[in-house]
Amino acid sequence: MDTIASGNVLLRSVASLRDLDTGEALAKWVRHELQAVFPHAAFLIGLWRIRPAGMAPVKYYAWNLPVDHLPAFRQPDGLYHAALLHGWLKRGEPVLLDGTRTPTVAAHSGKPALHNVAVHGGWDYSRQHASCFCFYGIPGRLGEEHRLLLYLLVPHLHTALIRVLHQGRLGAPRLRTHQTLTPRELEVLDWVCEGKTSPEIAAILGRARSTIRNQIQSILVKMKVNTRAQAAAKAMKKGLVEPRHPNSQFGPPSRGG
Repeated sequence: MDTIASGNVLLRSVASLRDLDTGEALAKWVRHELQAVFPHAAFLIGLWRIRPAGMAPVKYYAWNLPVDHLPAFRQPDGLYHAALLHGWLKRGEPVLLDGTRTPTVAAHSGKPALHNVAVHGGWDYSRQHASCFCFYGIPGRLGEEHRLLLYLLVPHLHTALIRVLHQGRLGAPRLRTHQTLTPRELEVLDWVCEGKTSPEIAAILGRARSTIRNQIQSILVKMKVNTRAQAAAKAMKKGLVEPRHPNSQFGPPSRGG
């Protein structure tokens, strides 16, 4: 495939991420559509809460891995410690493990051994959570082309993962008593209560900063308050928002799979 054609495939793949609205849809996209750009035989993708002693899963999706692969990294305290993931957390750059001679993940239940592994991810604003995208069984010898593709692809995958998990949280039933606020204003109000600035909210929700500023002003008028702090206090009192972990984009971690 020539360079222009390869670039077009990459652009189309990244653009199609915008249409995904659930974590399951994202996992299916990684399993199928991503193969044209970044071939792999298995994956583990998800969001993790980062703690000094290890990592706690918020939500993860796995495909074609041995059933005992992830549990093998679980410590007695319930946190996980995997050298590849911590290698990325330490350096913040793609980690490539060329295992063409020695299997990286052993064969299990009749499945072939998985050799080459590549890992990359991204942080949330609080740096309390990180996404990790682990690809196994990558054909050929790993090199700079794989590293470059991860640099290009993973920021988009990270954004899509954060978005679909956030949308899933918003979709959960909760008390909404202030009917004059629109759904989009309620989204903004959620992040105001988390102490996010207008630029941060704009980046999280994918809206223009001017739009966010206008929506915040509308929220203040409708709620009959003068400041963001007053809006946040009133919203929590009326049950318009759900409390989350301080300074984080997500609440307390729960195991997914």
